[in-house]
Amino acid sequence: MSMFLWFCIDISGHIAVMYKYVVTKICEETMDFRYVEDSEYPVKDNLPLKVCVFHVSGIKIYKNEAIHAELLKCGEEFREKYDGKAVTEIPGVKDVRKLFHALGMDPTKRRPSSEALLRRALKNKEFYRVNNLVDLGNFISLKYQLPVCIYDSSKIVGDIEIRLGKPDDEYLALNHQVINFNERIVYSDSQGAFGSPMTDSVRTSITEGTTNAYCQILAPENISDEKLHEIREFFIEKVKEYCK
Repeated sequence: MSMFLWFCIDISGHIAVMYKYVVTKICEETMDFRYVEDSEYPVKDNLPLKVCVFHVSGIKIYKNEAIHAELLKCGEEFREKYDGKAVTEIPGVKDVRKLFHALGMDPTKRRPSSEALLRRALKNKEFYRVNNLVDLGNFISLKYQLPVCIYDSSKIVGDIEIRLGKPDDEYLALNHQVINFNERIVYSDSQGAFGSPMTDSVRTSITEGTTNAYCQILAPENISDEKLHEIREFFIEKVKEYCK
């Protein structure tokens, strides 16, 4: 609360002291998080996978060197730990490859995002700098060797489904190619396909104007719910740290 003081002359000619109290409200912008239920993000067609999703609102998107540094450090740790070993000997890689096969994708032709990041780390290749939230998603994906997908929820129209693609399911992907997802896993809304653990669409991508997002972790069925929830909580804490 703030107090303002000023003087004026009353009708008798005396100086009167006037007080005015002004209550000032400090509005602190905060992020809101909620766990996304299966009914909001349903998996169709008996696809053999687990999905753990949370929604966040009130985020800020910008370049952030700190999270990129964490991504680089994580890559260094993988390189030191698994130097000289085949990629398939690294925990998690075979499980996600098996999952991709079950979802209609050849992981040797279209790498899971987690494995693609791992390969860059092992070869000491530079990671792309995108923005704080996308770089954070890459960090989570590399650290836990699970595909992570992040979408601007304001760009999603209608209900979401995770299902096998139909012949007309295609979109302009972030790699600037139009990709068809017939008989492959796809995330869709009322306007059609918008995402995949292979590569995401331009339509629902995270940009500097994004304030609300779905953050999704995709996992094989052998990953326990407890482990998935642990990863989700770590992910949320990092969003709080890097997207404020």
